[in-house]
Amino acid sequence: MQLQAHDLLPGCRVDDPACDWAQIQLQMREGVQLSPLLPLGGDAGLVWVPKNGCSTLKRVWLQLQGADCQRPGFDPHSAALPFTHWLNPDELRAVSHYRFLVAIWRDPIDRFVSACRSHLVELTTAAIYAKLRSSSPDQSGFENALRFHDELFAGHGVHSFADDADPVDVMNQTALQLPAWIACHIDWSHHTIPQVSFLGGDPRCYRTILGMEQIDALMAHWSKASGLPLDLTPQHVSREQASNNPWRRLRRDQLSSEALAALERFYAADWAFLELAQQQLGAWQAA
Repeated sequence: MQLQAHDLLPGCRVDDPACDWAQIQLQMREGVQLSPLLPLGGDAGLVWVPKNGCSTLKRVWLQLQGADCQRPGFDPHSAALPFTHWLNPDELRAVSHYRFLVAIWRDPIDRFVSACRSHLVELTTAAIYAKLRSSSPDQSGFENALRFHDELFAGHGVHSFADDADPVDVMNQTALQLPAWIACHIDWSHHTIPQVSFLGGDPRCYRTILGMEQIDALMAHWSKASGLPLDLTPQHVSREQASNNPWRRLRRDQLSSEALAALERFYAADWAFLELAQQQLGAWQAA
């Protein structure tokens, strides 16, 4: 594929969140690589990855578009989704020839723990039942959905966790069965599939790939380049809710040695991508 700067951005878009977003998640859960691009002007773009400073980056990007991010109930994820272009590897490579692309890479185990803090409770029985009820038109529909999920879970050798389960135990058990839970729970999957599912496999598509600690510098660069007074306050939801929610207090040092080993194996492609990126792109710099 060859593109010029004046060509429309390729890739699929989310027109119907109830259907299109679910289909994208299902494809990526099956191993399809799709890179979510938010365009920056006519010559740059951000490829975002869930749990990699995603809320903060999307919120600042939306401010650049003139969105009111202070309005009650504002959600940067749903607000940014219609503007996102989902590119396959060939499309990403073609776009990178005329756009400077930037992305954030995160330690995969830190990313997994962050996903646990925000979404692990969704694997409990009450949360699963509540979601099925909200999406079922009647009792018969709920029972059919529940039967489907019970069979799906059983086929992958997992079952929902008790509502009063110890979050630390749940995190460790989930780490040991992560492929099964990704296959069974769509909302959990896009937060825990490897980063390379979003970044693609070729770091040369990017102008720069930054670490989590460089997000503030990147946002300050956007603010200076745009000349707009942006709210650059980092979004740390887990930190704010940790005092009264044990699911929000999970930490990396609570992972067992077996869980850590399982995660190292599962995220091997992410570590390989980092090594290749550092070889090809050199030192990270927010430029």
